[in-house]
Amino acid sequence: MVGMNRPGVDRPVDRIGSGQPVDIQQAGPVTTCTLNRPETGNKLDATMLDALAGGITRARDADARVLVLRAAGPDFCLGRQGPQLDAPPTPAVLNAEFARVQGVNELVEDFPGITVSAVHGRVFGAGASLAGRCDLVLAAASARLAFPEVPNGIAPTVVASYFVHRIGRTALLDLLLTGREVDASEAQRLGLVSRVVDDVGVDQTVAILAGDLARYDPDVVRAITSFIDVAATVSPRTAVRLGVAELVNQMVDKSSSQERPAASPFEQTRGGHP
Repeated sequence: MVGMNRPGVDRPVDRIGSGQPVDIQQAGPVTTCTLNRPETGNKLDATMLDALAGGITRARDADARVLVLRAAGPDFCLGRQGPQLDAPPTPAVLNAEFARVQGVNELVEDFPGITVSAVHGRVFGAGASLAGRCDLVLAAASARLAFPEVPNGIAPTVVASYFVHRIGRTALLDLLLTGREVDASEAQRLGLVSRVVDDVGVDQTVAILAGDLARYDPDVVRAITSFIDVAATVSPRTAVRLGVAELVNQMVDKSSSQERPAASPFEQTRGGHP
């Protein structure tokens, strides 16, 4: 996936950090962050997380419309790599570590454009959590997802706090308590993956998709992604009422050149601004 260029579209590519923990490429309105420590299975250590946070922040500040997360090497990510310590970790050290992890997760969740993850190989633990926070998750047919923490003596409460709202208690407990690997097709059925793609076609599919998504009106994109985030937290009746209010706003806005009417409450949920 060189520069995320769509075939037939000439876009200048700005590349930063080649050879670093995260390789960042900006091609017009599309920013691609590639986890780039294949020798470690792209485990999320402090260096990787800081570099990833920097790449996502750069994409946001550049008003990128699409953010793509992908990885070099045979595996997307084997999970979190804790700090190497000479003594047992203190609560302060652990809190700082998880604040770093959650900081990256929230940057993905709050990104004002569309986020796409392209996963392959093994996608484990915190790596699956990171990928799953994107709006769209494209998985190579050979990808395998797992949450192996419980069999290894850790209760993955941070992962659970997010995915219980995505796939439900029963399905999540099956994955967490057994630590079993699921293939891409089962992950799609569970709601962990949006689409399964042939291994050889992943990069091209993501490049074309990102190019298509980047052409959409960013205000419309922000409206629908923010609305879905809020609709999942309220009653169906309230969601319908919010949906009608937003649709009216959009239709009025399109029919006149005046400023849009007062923003719906959910418009502040992504990107920190309407």
